[in-house]
Amino acid sequence: MAMKLKTGIAPLRLVSLLIGVGIMGVPQAHAGAPDSPTADFIQVTLDQAKLVKLPAGAETIVIGNPAIADVTVQKNGVMVITGRAAGRTNFIALDSAGAIISESTVTVSNMTQGRVVIMRGTDQTSYDCTPNCLPTIALGDEEKHFNKVADQSSRRDGMANQSQGGGPAPQKK
Repeated sequence: MAMKLKTGIAPLRLVSLLIGVGIMGVPQAHAGAPDSPTADFIQVTLDQAKLVKLPAGAETIVIGNPAIADVTVQKNGVMVITGRAAGRTNFIALDSAGAIISESTVTVSNMTQGRVVIMRGTDQTSYDCTPNCLPTIALGDEEKHFNKVADQSSRRDGMANQSQGGGPAPQKK
């Protein structure tokens, strides 16, 4: 997906959101700085953001698969890359003439530290154990576990939004 950059305006959202969990990515194989778009590899952790400086002269950016990485461009020449699903895609920066300034591989991997996966036959349930084990959801989880945890998370978020004034207005009796 390509989009022209405009300086001096609010951040631009380039792709839609897709939340997913997958398998570990491959180790980084490039000796260059991973935070630079001129490097061959940009490593991002699933559901986390990474700040990356845009190359000088970038007018258009392209992200190969927006379901894997979400990109938001800030007006200060920095972009935020958020890992949406485990996998690999590419990032290309073009100048005003359409020439490639840089091309990088974006690898999104699932953080496994503190994660416990329980297998019962083919049924999988996931827990985040940092420091206490609590249920979490991951692609591949058994449907009942996935739905229960997702429902509880949504209800908890709704309660938090209501307590901060973001919920529905109280009804008068």
